[in-house]
Amino acid sequence: MKHFVKALYADLLHRIDFVVEDIKSLDHHEDIKDRFIDDTLAQFSAIRIELMSAFKTGVLEFDVMAGNNLHRFNNSHRQFKAIHSYRYLAIKNYKAPEIFFYQLISKVYKEHRISAIPPIVSTISNHDYYYWAVPYFEIIALPCGEENSLLNLPDIYHEIGHLLHSMFKGKSCELSVGVVDKHFEKEIVRVEDEGLPNRYKNLLERAKHLWQASWIEEFTCDLVGTYMTGPAYAWTNLKLLSTGHGSIKIYEFSNSHPANEARMRIIIIMLDKLGMKAEKELVEKAWSVFLSETEGFKPAEYSLLYPQKLLEQIVSEFFDFYQNADLASYPELLATGKNSIAKILNDAWNNAQTDPVGYFKHESDVIAKMRAEFGIK
Repeated sequence: MKHFVKALYADLLHRIDFVVEDIKSLDHHEDIKDRFIDDTLAQFSAIRIELMSAFKTGVLEFDVMAGNNLHRFNNSHRQFKAIHSYRYLAIKNYKAPEIFFYQLISKVYKEHRISAIPPIVSTISNHDYYYWAVPYFEIIALPCGEENSLLNLPDIYHEIGHLLHSMFKGKSCELSVGVVDKHFEKEIVRVEDEGLPNRYKNLLERAKHLWQASWIEEFTCDLVGTYMTGPAYAWTNLKLLSTGHGSIKIYEFSNSHPANEARMRIIIIMLDKLGMKAEKELVEKAWSVFLSETEGFKPAEYSLLYPQKLLEQIVSEFFDFYQNADLASYPELLATGKNSIAKILNDAWNNAQTDPVGYFKHESDVIAKMRAEFGIK
C-alpha cells in the first residue's frame, strides 16, 4: 500500500510542477501580473511543501500510516483542484474578453466607490453554471461571449455582492440574522402548539437553517445588484426566469438559493426603497403578468418560508448599511448627470424594450464605444 500512496504523492507533485512551469512561461497581462500570478504560485508552493515534507520525514514508508497519508493527500488534492479550477484556468484563459471585463469592473468599482481591488473576471463558466463568484480566489466567472452583449451584465453586480459580503463579513445583514432566527423559532413553537403535522415543523427548521447558511447572502447579493443598477437588475432577473417559463421552479428553493419568487419580491422592495416608483411599477406589472402566465403550482406552506416582513427587514438593514458605507446607488449616479456602466445597462434595457428592431445596432455601438474608452481592440 505504501508504494501506491507514494505514487499518488508523486503524481500530484508532478501536476503542480507542470502548472507552475506553465504559469511562469506565459506572458502575463499587466492586469494580473503584479498580484494574481505571485499569489497563485505561492498557493501551489504551499501544497508542494506539504507533500514534500511527507517524503522528507519518512512517514510514507509505513503501511500502518496509510490512512493518515491518504487523508493528507486528499486535502492537498482538493486544494490543488480548487486553485487549478479558479486560478490556473483563469490565468490560462486571460485574453481579450478578460481584459475587457477587468476594465469594466474596475470602472464599476470606481463609480460606486468600492474601496477594494477589483476581482479578475474570467470567461471560464458556461451557460449552465452562468455567472458565479469565489471571493476567496478573487474571481468572478461568466460564460464565453458575454463581452458581446449587455442585457445579462447586471448580474455581474450580484457577483460583486458576494465579494462585498465577504469583505464586510456579512455585516450588511448582521441584525437580520437574529431577526430571522427568532421568527422561525417562534413559528416552530406555533405549529407545535397548534398540533400541525410534523412536516411543517421540519420545513420550518430546514428553512431556518438555510436562511442562515446561504439564503440571506443571496438576498443581499440581489440587493447589491438592484442598489447599484436599479431596474436593469430587475429586468435581467426576469430575463433569467423567463428561460424557465411555465416551470414550477419559481417557487422551488435549493440549499444554496432561495425561491425565485421571493428573490423577485425583494428586488421590487429595493426599487421602492431607492425611490424609483415609476420603474418599480413597470417591473411589478411585468412580474404580475409573468406569474399569471406561468403554470407553477404554489405550495400551501410556501408563505411560511418567505414572509414579507423578513424581506423588508433585510432591505432596511442593507440600505442603511451601504448608505453608511458610502456605496453609490444607481439614483445617486443618475443625479450626477454623468454616464456610468449602470446607466449604460439601463439604457440597453430601455432600448431593447422600446425599439427591439434597432436594438442590435444600439448594443453594437455601445460596446464599440466602451472598447474604445477602455483602449481594447
